Amino acid sequence: MSQKRNSTRLLFGLLAGLYLAGNSQDAWAQDEDDQGLLFSAEEVVFNQKTREVTITGHVELSHAGYVLQADQVIYNEITGIVHAFGNVKLTDPNGTTLYLDEAELDDQLRDGMIQNLRLVFSDGSRLAARDGERVDGNKTILNYGVFTPCEICDDHPGRPPTWQVRAVRVTHDQEKKRIYYKNATLEIFGVPVAYLPYLSHPDPSVARASGLLTPEINFKRELGVILQIPYHFVLSPSSDATLTPIITTKEGLVLAGEYRRHLGFGLISTEGSITYVKERDDDNMETGKREFRGHFFANGSFQHSGNVRTKVQFQVTSDDTYLRRYNFSQVDTLKSEYLTEAFKGRSYLALQSLWFQGLMVEDVAGLTGFALPLIRLNHVGNPDGIGGVLRVNFNGLALFRTHGEDTQRLSLSSSYEVPYTTPMGQVLKVGVHIRGDVYNIRDADRPDSEFYGGENGTYARILPMVTASMEWPFIKTGGGVQQIITPVINFIAAPNGGNPVGLSNDDDRTFELTDTNILSPDRLPGLDQWEGGIRFNYGLKWLLISKPLNIEVFVGESYRFEIAGDNAEDVFFSEGSGLSGHASDIVTSFIVTFLDAFRISNKLRIDKDSFTIRRNEIDAALYIKNARISVGYYKLNRGRQMEELEDGEEIRVHGSFKITGNWQVFGDFTRNLAAGGGAISQGAGVMYEDDCVEFSLSWRKSFTSDRDIVPGDSIHFRISLKHLG
Repeated sequence: MSQKRNSTRLLFGLLAGLYLAGNSQDAWAQDEDDQGLLFSAEEVVFNQKTREVTITGHVELSHAGYVLQADQVIYNEITGIVHAFGNVKLTDPNGTTLYLDEAELDDQLRDGMIQNLRLVFSDGSRLAARDGERVDGNKTILNYGVFTPCEICDDHPGRPPTWQVRAVRVTHDQEKKRIYYKNATLEIFGVPVAYLPYLSHPDPSVARASGLLTPEINFKRELGVILQIPYHFVLSPSSDATLTPIITTKEGLVLAGEYRRHLGFGLISTEGSITYVKERDDDNMETGKREFRGHFFANGSFQHSGNVRTKVQFQVTSDDTYLRRYNFSQVDTLKSEYLTEAFKGRSYLALQSLWFQGLMVEDVAGLTGFALPLIRLNHVGNPDGIGGVLRVNFNGLALFRTHGEDTQRLSLSSSYEVPYTTPMGQVLKVGVHIRGDVYNIRDADRPDSEFYGGENGTYARILPMVTASMEWPFIKTGGGVQQIITPVINFIAAPNGGNPVGLSNDDDRTFELTDTNILSPDRLPGLDQWEGGIRFNYGLKWLLISKPLNIEVFVGESYRFEIAGDNAEDVFFSEGSGLSGHASDIVTSFIVTFLDAFRISNKLRIDKDSFTIRRNEIDAALYIKNARISVGYYKLNRGRQMEELEDGEEIRVHGSFKITGNWQVFGDFTRNLAAGGGAISQGAGVMYEDDCVEFSLSWRKSFTSDRDIVPGDSIHFRISLKHLG
């Protein structure tokens, strides 16, 4: 008896009733709590003698989330066995798919024997085997199985994948979401590289799981061979931790760890390390004692509401060189910070505290300043009837040093500026500004710098200023190119002086005249110093915009009617600062970009008298088909001895070249070009990356020394296999 049906979906429990009217047996009957079995096919044949249902033609059966597809399916009503043939495909409720030549399953489509199978996970990872069986509906046990997450080359299907695991027995436990191997061999590019009697890892459906992460092998002259073996712990859906023993052949064991947690309204993360090693002095000689060394970092960010947020950062290390010696960080200053910010309309409030730990040999802990606290309040009013805008700023600072000068400062400033655009296109702006500061200085006999220190006492000052500016853009468009030439001139008038004798300078020590501040009415970055007097700032901007090419050029200069420093309370601009005379040095900026392939920028400061280049910064980047090259160069030639930023000349080059779609080589070097200088560092490496593996091998040579950090070579090796860590 046979009937044909196209794309028919019926309850499989009604098959016998449909094809054997009055039959008393309920083949594949549906329990009250069962979801039933649905099917579609082109032809259904029922054999009353053998009690078999034969379904052919694009067969699809589904039951409780399991879907079976095949060219032909035979169901034996007596044994309850489903036998599938030809292009068999079994998909479970998790989306994992088995591809088979044939399968023998129970009537729930959960358990049974399978032949010549391929199991494909949702991310494309595959398990293949000669034969196997399904047990309890959630375990697939395979004989002589192979697992790989790597794509198989369509042009060369016989070529082995980048890596694969072969095992005598492979078990995929869907309930535990793990894959277990017995007598496994790891193959890379078809070559066996490791034998593992037992191996397990999360299956590809798992985003997070506890277990070993990829080990790393390094070499460094001071430490010898370094082996890192990280182990990851999933503590909860919102927290995890990583414990990393670091084994060194010269310095023994370092224990490092990391903890992360999401709180719903914020994130916290901590990391740290500790070791117990032989103590060394500043000449890198062993003292015969042992000491603990380590570090601890913590970060937190919290969103209290839509307008209030907090950031916390804490950084501390046992000594100056630990982080660099053990490759945790290359920074020369650690910053700890508490910051709460509030936003409302056009107002901003920040409550901040700052602590620092200097790691350079010249840093003295007792002379390092701590901001406890720093308060900033900024308000920008709405434009009034004539377009004028009122701004109000408050700044409060308490700066402490454990064995040095302490400073407390209150500063309140206000400005009112009115813009106006003339019918001819000139953009005018006039403004009035006033600022009042109060300082209290204590322990001035212990300054961190003789040049910047002050004198004990209380200081107050009122700082008025009037400003006027004009920009006049000229625009030309044609041939797909737009050019804009804009002359700019600023006028600033303020009383001379404003810097009482005895007032310390903590936040204006690193001033550098550049294209970004030459036109500013207040060029100094901080509040401690004030630039008074009458002066003009003037410059010219040129902008060219086209589809392939953009060019930005700026030239600027400043002129003072009275030389700064003639008055005892004037701001002090030293020789070489670019502002020591009536006319300032000339500053320029030049930026060229061509598509996404090339970019170069050059910033210059040119001596107004000799036209000597006092500051030269060049950054260039070239991106072509398979190569990226970047070059950085700077030279400071100011002749300033008291500044924290020393003169010097340096070049940095970095390049990478993609040999093929997966292989890449890279290298870099940094060199001090000043007299008596030399190489600072250099390195090179090779990297391979595809859909299932990341591999890198790099070498670096350092030429610098600092106490127990010595010049030498280091080697870094890392390989990461997808799903194995």
